[in-house]
Amino acid sequence: MNGTHSSWDDDDEPADLGVPSDGGQASDLDALDVHIPAVSEDGDRGWDSIDAHVDDTDSKPQTLLFTITNPPGTVSATASLDGRIQQIELSPKVTAMTESQLAEEVTVLAGLARQRARAAQHALIVEYMRRLGHERVITRGFLERELGLPSPETVRDEVAQVFATRYPSDHE
Repeated sequence: MNGTHSSWDDDDEPADLGVPSDGGQASDLDALDVHIPAVSEDGDRGWDSIDAHVDDTDSKPQTLLFTITNPPGTVSATASLDGRIQQIELSPKVTAMTESQLAEEVTVLAGLARQRARAAQHALIVEYMRRLGHERVITRGFLERELGLPSPETVRDEVAQVFATRYPSDHE
């Protein structure tokens, strides 16, 4: 930039960028099972056993990922924030399933992971629009009706419904 120094710093937090804080109000982001823990002194982010994580390999930009695992723990699906499926993980127990059962399980969990990522998009947009002065309720309605982005609560209910019907013995 012709020798001029830019004051932009990608490590700034939203509050450091002049974005007003939420004043103690709960945000739509709180409805997601996502948090980004601080990096400890040894570089560990503490991503064990949470539904989303940051892929911080040196070869590509950081990405927020959303993983959902079925109650038996046999299949996990991971989607990026844009809803694209990044990874399917299978446990050795899947050998007891037929090919059609496994295919259906992968399809269902991939759909749920995608919906969870889309709900994160919804929550992020609502929060940013609120910080810009827009009404949260109006923004949420617009995102669900006009853009088809489900709310985090809608996806949470969808996951509960799917798990309750597919795995009834796990929820009794």
